[in-house]
Amino acid sequence: MSLGFNPMNMIKLIMNSKKMMKDFNVPSWNTKGEGLLQGGWILFDTDGIPRAAFQEDAKKRIPIDKIIEEAKMMSVSKK
Repeated sequence: MSLGFNPMNMIKLIMNSKKMMKDFNVPSWNTKGEGLLQGGWILFDTDGIPRAAFQEDAKKRIPIDKIIEEAKMMSVSKK
C-alpha cells in the first residue's frame, strides 16, 4: 500500500495495524521510551572478548576513524 499524501491510506494503515494486533492477541505495544533510539559499536577479538566500545550520539557523526584505528590495533596486537 502506498501511503503518499492520502489521509485515507494513513487511516487504513492504522486500522489494519489495530486489527492485526487483535488477531495476534498482542495485549499492548511499546509506546513509552526515550523516543530516540541510540546504539553503538562493540569490537570483539577472535576469542569473543570485548576490546573496545563506541557509543553513538545522534548529534555527532559516528567516530569511524577511531573504530578503524582500534580495529587495526587489535589486528596488530593479535599477531
